[in-house]
Amino acid sequence: MTKNGSNARKARIRAQADKGSTTYRQAARDLDDDRAAWIAASRAICHSPDNLRDERDVYLMSLAEDGSALPEMVKVCIYALTGRLGTGTLIDPRGVTCSVAELAEVTGLTTSAAENSLNVAEAHGWIAKVASQEYRLTVPGEDIDMYERWLLKRKEPVSDAAVYQRMRDQLAATTR
Repeated sequence: MTKNGSNARKARIRAQADKGSTTYRQAARDLDDDRAAWIAASRAICHSPDNLRDERDVYLMSLAEDGSALPEMVKVCIYALTGRLGTGTLIDPRGVTCSVAELAEVTGLTTSAAENSLNVAEAHGWIAKVASQEYRLTVPGEDIDMYERWLLKRKEPVSDAAVYQRMRDQLAATTR
């Protein structure tokens, strides 16, 4: 990567400038405006009230079915986070932006209890921390099939057969 972006981006800008008979800077602005418009349209589709309501209902149904081992405070925090679906910075509708102080205020918990609840929810796989105040609501094990399929599609997953076999043997010896 170069200082101001990738060479591929610069090549796209040059091609756009040549095609539209504009300057490099104007072509860069046009491409950035097109990308921003595409992102806004994608967010509008993913974050329509109906889609967010459906996403929330599915998530809460999964929580009701599979979240019985969670403490009540954790469930209350997760429930509060579902009210903020779609507020994350990414297009993902399960993105949630919320500070610990905001969560504590909404739930009536202390900030330390809210923070501990978030940690428990993350440890159990019900949320994934994306940034300092941003989370993604997840259902434990929902992506397992996808990752297993990718693993099975690998043509040659083992790079060193001897090392792999030695590790398999050590594993078998310890699990007997």
